[in-house]
Amino acid sequence: MRKIVRIILFFSCGWSNAQWEGKSATVLSNGKHEIGLFSPFRMGLKNASEISINKFLLMPNISYKSEMSQSRGWERAYRLQLTYPTLAMRWLQSPLGMKLGEPDKFALISPEFTIPQMLSFYSEIIGTKNLPGSGIITLYGGAGFALGANKLEKRATIDLPGFYPRLSVYYNGVVLKTGSEYLYQLGKYWSYIIDYDMFIMPSSDGRYAFEHKGLIVWTKNQKFRILFGYKLFAGEYPFGSQAHLIPMLDLQFGW
Repeated sequence: MRKIVRIILFFSCGWSNAQWEGKSATVLSNGKHEIGLFSPFRMGLKNASEISINKFLLMPNISYKSEMSQSRGWERAYRLQLTYPTLAMRWLQSPLGMKLGEPDKFALISPEFTIPQMLSFYSEIIGTKNLPGSGIITLYGGAGFALGANKLEKRATIDLPGFYPRLSVYYNGVVLKTGSEYLYQLGKYWSYIIDYDMFIMPSSDGRYAFEHKGLIVWTKNQKFRILFGYKLFAGEYPFGSQAHLIPMLDLQFGW
């Protein structure tokens, strides 16, 4: 069971976060594109903005990031995100389909629950600043709320790290998130990234969740890079407090 949980967490990283400068206030230049095995497709737009699209079709997700005016050396931006979770949550009620074994075999949500049509909206403010030397720090914070979630059964939760904090907005109606990222350039090709995210879930059986990631990055050029490291999940969930540590790997391409 523990191995299954780790596999699920590994693939859940695909829709959790972009890792290639996705958290900073910096936006892609107009016409530039980026994509990774476990990170979204990003495209630079005019007027110092970009869009990001989750390529996993069962969890349609699109976000828009736009630069704001600088303040005291801080590069600033805002990000808006829209997510439609219904297809993915229904699929998780019967991942193998009704014709293979029992309907609830490997299900993460019991088939007894009805998953309604829902949408969630998330907005955040981002600030990025160059530090003395070769470091860059990013701070961010935001809030999300859901529509249509009042019809969702409160017991239909996925009580797993990675899933629970991101889906909590559909059970609680609101989620708060804050975090930071530190990037340090080690040389021409190498750098490392350390970040953390804190999810605050009011009126929830699991009140908070914490995620921390450490990555080594090898950048060949502007068209290819490799990221590898670890991710730590920890928090308070309906079944109690738990922590999980998993390896991470991503191959990312730009053009």
